[in-house]
Amino acid sequence: IADAEANGKHGSQNAVYSELNARLVKHLGSPDIHDRLECTAIISALVDVDILDEAQRTRISSQLGVLMWQSNLTVSTEAVGVYKKLIGKKWTTVMSTLESNLNRSLEWLTSERSEVLRMTALLVIEALCTGTSTALSQFIPRILLQLSPNLRDPKVEIRLTASRALGACLGMVPSHDTATRVPGLSYLYEEQQRFQSLGNVEGYHAALLISQELIQHGGMFMQAHFAPTSDLALKLKDHRDPVIHKAAISLLPVLARYSPQDFTKLNVSGETLMARSCNYLIGLSKASERDHATAFLALGQIAQSCSAEFKPFLEAVTRAIKDVLVQRAKFRASASGLAPDADETAQAILQTIAMLATAMGPTLTRHMRDILDLMFTTGLSQGLCDSLAVLEREVSQLVPAIRDRLLDVISIILVSVPFRPAQPSLDSLEHRMGAMSLHYASQASSAHGPSDRASISINGTGSSGSAIGEGSESTSLVVAAAKSIAVTTDVLVLALRTLSSFDFSEENLSEFVRNDILYYLGHENATVRKEAIHAVSKIVLSDPLYQTMAGAGVEVASEVVQRLVAAAVTDQDAEVRLMAVKMLELSSSSSSTNNFDFHMGKAQNIQALFLLMNDEVFEVRLTVLA
Repeated sequence: IADAEANGKHGSQNAVYSELNARLVKHLGSPDIHDRLECTAIISALVDVDILDEAQRTRISSQLGVLMWQSNLTVSTEAVGVYKKLIGKKWTTVMSTLESNLNRSLEWLTSERSEVLRMTALLVIEALCTGTSTALSQFIPRILLQLSPNLRDPKVEIRLTASRALGACLGMVPSHDTATRVPGLSYLYEEQQRFQSLGNVEGYHAALLISQELIQHGGMFMQAHFAPTSDLALKLKDHRDPVIHKAAISLLPVLARYSPQDFTKLNVSGETLMARSCNYLIGLSKASERDHATAFLALGQIAQSCSAEFKPFLEAVTRAIKDVLVQRAKFRASASGLAPDADETAQAILQTIAMLATAMGPTLTRHMRDILDLMFTTGLSQGLCDSLAVLEREVSQLVPAIRDRLLDVISIILVSVPFRPAQPSLDSLEHRMGAMSLHYASQASSAHGPSDRASISINGTGSSGSAIGEGSESTSLVVAAAKSIAVTTDVLVLALRTLSSFDFSEENLSEFVRNDILYYLGHENATVRKEAIHAVSKIVLSDPLYQTMAGAGVEVASEVVQRLVAAAVTDQDAEVRLMAVKMLELSSSSSSTNNFDFHMGKAQNIQALFLLMNDEVFEVRLTVLA
């Protein structure tokens, strides 16, 4: 659309816009949910086009309104998500209808029996309160009044959505506006007390939800109510209803974040609130598989808020993490293929480890000896990469071990073999000196004969337990876990992305790049090709080895540049061509890497780049000029 407008084709002359608008008109009233979801996707794309005129924007806003107030929650939810984008754009036609949409939503909360429409109304209120700052502040008392009954609705989803809308509403109240703020907070606390006194599931849940929002947005108002709110969380933490049980547990770290001093000093039945909370959560993480994720996340958040006072609990928490990871690793080995992204507990543990690293810093080092290898048994996931990145930043002593393991995992995914080959003599010596981690212990054990291989167990003790990959060439925990990963396109993309996002400059990756990574520039999937281009470019641009005009890295750098030029010219996907050209541009424009001009200046590369002046995509032509 933008290209057509730039070439003077406006309004009905813009073929792309006309086609999309025709699809909207055709499918807007369709009974098929997929047609209506197509409409929300089209409008979402059009919202990002900044050159639309006022008439087009008005038409888009009207069409979105039709989709928002649907009887299908999936369509309505998607449409409200697009509406948030529209509010952020501050289009005149959108800003002029804010009050009417808010009034409509508030009316539907009280008069509409349809759960879908009430959910939509709550979503719209949340979007309006989040995106309009103080523009609707005069409606705050009315919003609070209408949200209150929905906080104890029989449907859990409606209660949770009403809670998010309440949080957005409280976030809209200016801290200096005491005339609005104090009466509103007082009203909510009175409602919290009233709901608590009801003594039923809906009332207890509403009281916990209101407490959480008051703690997060109430400021000093909740200082006087800290102890009663803590008592409420402790009272309901063992409730038989899982929703209330989880909400009570989730309130504990919110209290710790609100006032670390009160959390660590407040006496509850002879012990501090922190001690009682942490001991309970540690016990819960060991006893109830259902609560593993909630308990570990709560412990990590408490550690971030009260890092100094958390030290006495660190040993017990890391032991609980190790025990759960060992059990899940055994389950993964026997069940052959538990998807890491679907494993809520594993992802929660990875987040908790990152939070512990942020809170405790180098103090965590000795506790990670048995945990680091077990982290990799969860499989390669974005959660694992994020957690390892935090560990690298906060616990620098672990950097070499993390990078060794990551390179092995990436190499196994890409080429089916570990990056570091077994070196029996060196590994055996390191093993005897006690300088080697569990990661390579099994490779060293092969020097002692095959009978020792089974001694590397999944629990990291070297004694009992079922070894992952027992009987294979290597029984290393990390290597064996990596070999069990099902290599899909998404896994390939993540492996290549991880290769480019971590600093592996201490390793010589020349042969790995030349023989293995460059291969993926010809992969059938365009996203894989893009990530491969980014990975090889990041490696050669960040390592001085490849920036010289002579020496070991010159041939690799020359081959990388040649392959990037070939991809820029011949790849069928425009995004891949653009990525290749941008990486070539980066290699030339960076003052520290301008020796790449030595490779790009070769006659065949220059001739190939001139072909890109005729590329069908304007941005590619523009970038190649740079």
